[in-house]
Amino acid sequence: MGATLGMAAEMEAYTLSDRGTWLSYADKGDLVILCEGNPHLLNPYGMMVVSSTLHLRGAQAFVNWMVSPAAQELIAGFGVEEFGQPLFFPDAQN
Repeated sequence: MGATLGMAAEMEAYTLSDRGTWLSYADKGDLVILCEGNPHLLNPYGMMVVSSTLHLRGAQAFVNWMVSPAAQELIAGFGVEEFGQPLFFPDAQN
């Protein structure tokens, strides 16, 4: 994604980018954000335990932790210190 941003900047073109890459990629030239916050552009991450996994209990424990308030708080704060805003937005549906 960083290479795509670099190419768009070089070609004075448009591209789509995720927030994390946008914030962490320094060489964006004159690119500016034209649209953000549109629900059609959300890029949610999901998790599920596959029943055939060798480590079913460990996998379920990891999923349970990821949707816990503690993990959601970590996600909400990730990137804030470095970039002044979060790279991801927690949205666990417990």
